[in-house]
This record gives sequence, C-alpha cells and structure tokens, in this order.
Amino acid sequence: MTDQEWEERQKTRQLEMEAVSKALAVLSGDDAHDLFTRTFNPSFAQASATAGSARREAASKVLATAAQKSNNPRLAALATRVRLDAFERVKQAIDEMIEQLTKDKAAEIKHKD
Repeated sequence: MTDQEWEERQKTRQLEMEAVSKALAVLSGDDAHDLFTRTFNPSFAQASATAGSARREAASKVLATAAQKSNNPRLAALATRVRLDAFERVKQAIDEMIEQLTKDKAAEIKHKD
C-alpha cells in the first residue's frame, strides 16, 4: 500500500466518521424524538390474544377442512379470508399512518418552498 492510498483511506474513514456522527446527532435530536412520538402507534403492540381470534382460527380450520373434503375453492378462499380479516384494523391503521405522513411531507415541502 502506498502513502497516497493510505492518505486516501484515512480521508475516507474520517469522512465516514463525520457522517455517522451527524446521523447520530440527527437521530438523537429533539426533532427526531418528537417525530417518533407523533408517529408511534401503540395499537400495533399486541397486549394479549383474544378469544375472538381463537374462534376465528377455529372457524377458519373448519372451513378449510370442508373445502379440502369437497374440493371447493370458494370455501378455501373464505377460510383464508376469515383468517386474514383479523388484520383489517392493522391495515387500516397503516393506511391512516401513510396518509398522515403524506400530509406531513406535503406540508413540509410547502413550508420549505
């Protein structure tokens, strides 16, 4: 390794360290904390499984078994839908969050201009 290559590597490492320091400063700043606080949705955290989800899973299994015995694709689709409908509230919350972030982005762009 030549001296020139060594100097170039040293400069690159120094620039990388500066960039990481700036990124850490941004991520640990008050603005980042406020943004996290505004966008964090505690409804995503599951406290416990409900009896409804157990009933939903049992119904899904019954429908899937009936679909398999009768070779009925509609029953199989219904079984899948019953199982996946539990995520409707999560999908709705994600859609609302995306909508809010889009509004925030538009407001920020408007503010910067």
